[in-house]
Amino acid sequence: MFNISLTKLFCYYQNMKSFNLILVFVFSFYSLAEEGRLGREPNEYKYTSIGIDLIQTDKTGIGARVSFVLPGPLYAVFERKAEGVDKDTESYDRIINGARIGAQIGIGDLLSNISAKGVNLGIKNIFDVYGELGVKSVAIDGDTNSFSEDDAQAHLIAGIRFGDSNSWEGKIFIDYSKESDVIIKPCPDGQVCPAVIEYVLDDETDQKFGAGVLYNINNRSAVTLELISSKVLDSTFKIGYQVNF
Repeated sequence: MFNISLTKLFCYYQNMKSFNLILVFVFSFYSLAEEGRLGREPNEYKYTSIGIDLIQTDKTGIGARVSFVLPGPLYAVFERKAEGVDKDTESYDRIINGARIGAQIGIGDLLSNISAKGVNLGIKNIFDVYGELGVKSVAIDGDTNSFSEDDAQAHLIAGIRFGDSNSWEGKIFIDYSKESDVIIKPCPDGQVCPAVIEYVLDDETDQKFGAGVLYNINNRSAVTLELISSKVLDSTFKIGYQVNF
């Protein structure tokens, strides 16, 4: 009985340790804030923008995205990106098209909405909670092979956005969808296969974790950095420029 209690205490300590590291990461952005520099509220994050990214995986790729605010807490995101891949000296581009509907709310507003009626928790909106749900499709464009998936895949992103919209912002998120990788088409036993290497798409459920920073240069423009890890594909690093509206 005593050993079980120690195990629980150790697990609790590990969870609290991870939670504290996240808190340090979040609140360090507030120490970098230049209060009121752009005349915005600290949590006035922009959800209407046009952006372009350089994407580094096996090779350098490029991406573009457009987002705009919808009524209430909703917004829409459309994106297209081409990620360069080098598969056993055979190079190709993985072209991804996506569309999602998102919703965002300040953590203080969220907790007040789910608390007991008439109870004021007095929690400030120190960060936004957001979620995006939509679809994406993948196509392969190479020197010897070009093909695409037959069906669009569901795509879910959820995370938090924090920092000061007058200067530095940050975000932490999880990205969940099926991911398509290219594999060499096997040659059945007893058959003669063509010399040209053929590829097919292999779908695997993937769970990505990502973190990003954004610096607001002025009211209209910002630069972004983002790092994403994947269970299926290589890690991705992105640097971009964003125009806010």
